[in-house]
Amino acid sequence: MQIYKNPHCKKVRSSHILAVTCGYCGQFIAHYQKVGESNFVKMYNDRIIEGTLDFSQYHGAIFCPNCNKQIATRYITKMDKKEAYRFTPSTFRAKKITSP
Repeated sequence: MQIYKNPHCKKVRSSHILAVTCGYCGQFIAHYQKVGESNFVKMYNDRIIEGTLDFSQYHGAIFCPNCNKQIATRYITKMDKKEAYRFTPSTFRAKKITSP
């Protein structure tokens, strides 16, 4: 399994790092910088640190590299016009880690 660094990643102050995995098979998807303690329902492209997908390229959706199930759909947020991925409920797991 190859891990790709995200070229669009920006360091975010007072954030913690989540390891996002597939909810079906447990395959690693990405390391993500989460701000706040609210629910994890979307993933901004500029906060993804690294992942099994090459986030420098366009992806319409995120599929698990192991079982090919769809995990998230790409969209543009209305408020700040940023690229993000909206997760389908119960198709992913996120665990807080200390370092990537």
